[in-house]
Amino acid sequence: MAEDKRPLGIYAVLAWMIFNAIFYSVELTILNDSADLNNSIMLVMWVLSIIGLISMRKIGAAIATSTLIYALSFNTFNVIYYSIYLLNGTGLIINIIAAIYMFRIIFANKFN
Repeated sequence: MAEDKRPLGIYAVLAWMIFNAIFYSVELTILNDSADLNNSIMLVMWVLSIIGLISMRKIGAAIATSTLIYALSFNTFNVIYYSIYLLNGTGLIINIIAAIYMFRIIFANKFN
C-alpha cells in the first residue's frame, strides 16, 4: 500500500479550496452572478489549485499559493470597499493562514 506523504495541513488547504470551488460554482450558476468576471476567474483558479495540490508538485504548490494570495487580495478589497465583513473577513483570515502555511511547506521542500 502506498504511503501518503502529504502533510496534514495540505488536507485542510484542499478542503478550503474545494469549499471555494463549490461556492463560486454556486455563485455563477444558482445565484446567477456571472456578470462579475472575477467569479469565473476565481473558479478556474481554485480548480487548478486543487489539481496542483493533489499532484504534490512544486508548480502545483506555486499555483495554489498564487490563488490564495489572489483570493486574499479579493477579500481585502471587498472588506475595505464594500464593508462585507463576515464572509470576506473570514475568507481573508483563512487565506492568510493558508498562504503562510503554503510558503512554509514550499520552503521546507515538501514538494517534488
